[in-house]
Amino acid sequence: MGVNDYFRLLRPAQWYKNLLVFLAVVFYETPTEWPWTTTPAALNFANYPPLILGFIAFCAVSSATYIWNDIQDLEADAAHPEKKHRPLPSGRVSRSRSLLLAAFLMVGGLILALSLTRIPNPGPVVNNGEFFILVVLYVINSLLYNHYLRKWAIVDVSTIAIGFIIRAISGAYLIGAPFTSWIVIGVFFFALILGFGKRKNELQYLGEDAAEHKEVFTQYTETMLDHGISMSATWFIFFYTLYCFNNFGGEAMQHQPVMLTVPFLAGVVLRYVYLIHSGSPVGRKPHLAIKDKGILVGVFLFFIMLAWTLFFWDFLLAYYVAFWDFLFQAFGSLFP
Repeated sequence: MGVNDYFRLLRPAQWYKNLLVFLAVVFYETPTEWPWTTTPAALNFANYPPLILGFIAFCAVSSATYIWNDIQDLEADAAHPEKKHRPLPSGRVSRSRSLLLAAFLMVGGLILALSLTRIPNPGPVVNNGEFFILVVLYVINSLLYNHYLRKWAIVDVSTIAIGFIIRAISGAYLIGAPFTSWIVIGVFFFALILGFGKRKNELQYLGEDAAEHKEVFTQYTETMLDHGISMSATWFIFFYTLYCFNNFGGEAMQHQPVMLTVPFLAGVVLRYVYLIHSGSPVGRKPHLAIKDKGILVGVFLFFIMLAWTLFFWDFLLAYYVAFWDFLFQAFGSLFP
């Protein structure tokens, strides 16, 4: 029993989900022309202290719910080929100390969430405690999932998706940004891809013994999960494309051609779907996706293209034109 075992008990590999807190700041207050009259929200560093603290609060309460889930599933996890190596079922961490750690994290996370209501907000809307309420709703949603809702097919994955939506919306409130239907829809279908993909991969991994480890596998079939993955991936890409067209189409394309990011996003999603169907452990452990070169390169190119088209298109284009004007004036006389 060591510090590393307690740290593993927190499941830090799952904290990537809490990065959704930062989603709203990317697409909020994006100036359309250069030079900017206002600094984009994503480049305004005053927005980040509350977002970072919000991320930490979600990490604390989510880890508390993970520990409670491990305590609840102790016997089942001990018989699982992978989960039996976790700190609790392996016996490296005691049940009583796990409960104490979960309580400490939950109380600490909720206190931090409550304290954020008193931080001066840089946005146009004053934070009146919505973030704290959303964190509480997230905890309730997680507990309902752990105790009841994970027993029913579709309901289990949809409940997980609601937790993703709560994270994304909470980030919008932290910076005083209005959350939109695009965030709700996009995050929902993104979460469904992960949820159905995890179920599909677990079914592949456990085979005929799947139902013995999870009651919900008496209801799921591979065909059903394949349809869920395909539908969720299709709608996620479709709604992101529609968002780009609706917000950055027409004349806006001249200054913010964000539509150019669609092929990169689609490529990353399709690569992830391919990994799920090929039996890769990425399906049941999405955090391993960063080790796949295809996804890593695709995500990198997507964010580079997003930053370029959303913030710096006119800026770089102006310098590109100025550079060629300089070359023409300096060396144009050399060419008849």
